[in-house]
Amino acid sequence: QTRMGKKRSNSSDEENDVDETEVTVKTEDNDEDAGVANEDEAAKPKRKRQRKRKKKSSTEDNATDAADDATKNKHGSEDDIASTVYVKGFPFDATEDDIREFFTNGGIPESEIIEMRLARWQDSGRLRGYGHIAFKTSNSASKALELNGKYLNKRYLIIEKPNLPKVLQQQQEHRDQPDGCKTIFIKNLPYDCTETEVLDVLEDKCGKILDGGVRLPQNASRQLKGFGYVEFKNPEGAAAAVELAKKPFGLCVKGRPLFVDYEENNRAKGSFRTTDGQLWRKKYGNQRY
Repeated sequence: QTRMGKKRSNSSDEENDVDETEVTVKTEDNDEDAGVANEDEAAKPKRKRQRKRKKKSSTEDNATDAADDATKNKHGSEDDIASTVYVKGFPFDATEDDIREFFTNGGIPESEIIEMRLARWQDSGRLRGYGHIAFKTSNSASKALELNGKYLNKRYLIIEKPNLPKVLQQQQEHRDQPDGCKTIFIKNLPYDCTETEVLDVLEDKCGKILDGGVRLPQNASRQLKGFGYVEFKNPEGAAAAVELAKKPFGLCVKGRPLFVDYEENNRAKGSFRTTDGQLWRKKYGNQRY
């Protein structure tokens, strides 16, 4: 019996050793699996959290775009220059409210001040002491000019008419018409104008334009670049356009004054398309070349 007991105890000890070995092996396997899993997780790129932004309705987008277009087209127009004054000399610590109050105290209703285009320092956001004030009417701008030399916070202001747009200053430098030139280059066009609108203005004031003679380049998004080419039926039409553009606001499209010069290279590129997306050469090229 004693021998049998010893044998049983020895066998049970051996079984326990085997079980412990199996447990150790399983633990090591689990550790290896966990390590592989961790490596796989580390190798996977982390997903970035994306912020959900509230989308504007199409109505709001259209309203914003219309307002931006209206502002772009108004700046530099004849009405804008006539109803705008240039101001310099106001204190650097002044605010827009201080400047607005200066004009209202001078007898101009606050409702007449529609825009204040004031230069600011980029780092501090403080005013740099000069800018343009746009009014609803030219009468209010005239009243503002009468305040020239008045004081704001112990500093006198210089108020004067704004300079002409650069495009009009450039127009003063013109050249003679090349022999037989019938094409003109125009720039400072409104970004929302059409070929038809340009054609109507120039034909009405300068003369007949060839079929497909108005070419307005576009960018990849099918938006106008602000310049173009116009080919008249005769050289007299091109000469009339250049002469008109020499006068301030002599030639305008939707209120914007045009810069006009002669263009000797009147061939359209093969890839040029009209504003409705058609290849220009396919539509007009056979008639021209």
